Formats: sequence, structure tokens, C-alpha cells
Amino acid sequence: MADEPTENAEETEEKPKKKKLLLFIIIGVVILLAGGGGYLAYTKYMLPDPAIAEAEAEKAKKEAINAVGEMFELQPFVVNLADPKGKRYLKLKITIELESAEVLEKAEKAKPKMRDMVIMMLTSLTFEEVMTPEGKIRVRDELLERFNHVMRPSRIKNIYFTEFVIQ
Repeated sequence: MADEPTENAEETEEKPKKKKLLLFIIIGVVILLAGGGGYLAYTKYMLPDPAIAEAEAEKAKKEAINAVGEMFELQPFVVNLADPKGKRYLKLKITIELESAEVLEKAEKAKPKMRDMVIMMLTSLTFEEVMTPEGKIRVRDELLERFNHVMRPSRIKNIYFTEFVIQ
């Protein structure tokens, strides 16, 4: 009989331990299932599709690029090209695309500086330099850089040659 109470006590101690262990295992499994289900639901239904998000960002970027700014036209230029014979002339008409209407007033004030820059640059070029498409792009890029330097902190979006005649 002395052995019976100790065996009974051991059995009663093992049953609560097993119940607690089983309870923790069940709770852990439920938490894992709930977390996995929540993650699946989030990625499937709530998270935006990367392809759609990328397409929307690309569309917004194209709209910003394609938006036409305020246009500002300079009077036509007729200059001698730097040819040894001095018989080549260039007639050029430039339209400048500005960021906004507020920059238009500043461009109007800077018009004499811009005209001077264009004349000084064009008279230093030869016929061969301005005749090729690459030469025209180089002229445009250089003028854009110079104009942006004058217009700081405002920016000029682009320069368009509306007339380009070499004789």
C-alpha cells in the first residue's frame, strides 16, 4: 500500500503535464495556420500586383514627359558660318519649351543673353559641323545647357529648331 500513493501521485502529475503540452502544441499549430492564411490572403488580395504598379508608374512618367510646357520663341537668327571662304549662311529659328508660365517672364528678361549665346556659338561653327544630324543634335544640346545656365534655378525642358536653313 505504501507504493500505491506514489504511483497515483505520479499519474496525476503526468496527466496535467501532458494536457499542458498538448494545449501548447494545438495553440502553436493554430497560430501557424492563422499566420499562413493571413499571409496568403494579404499577398493574394491586398498586395498590389507588381506588373500593374509598374505599368501605372510608367504611364505617369510618360504623361509627365509628354506634357507640353510653355513655349517661348526667339526671333530668327541669320549668321555667317566659320568657313574659310565666308560664303555660308545659316538661318535658324528657335522655340524654347519652358517648365511653367512663371518661367516665361524670366525668359523674356534673359532674351538678349540667349540671343548673344546663340550668335556667338553659331558663328564659331563650320558648315560640316552643322550639316549632319549629329551636329544639329550637338548644337541643340549645347544651347540647352547654356540656356539652363542662364535661367537657373528654373529649367528649360527642350529646344526646338522650327527653321534651319543653310545657304
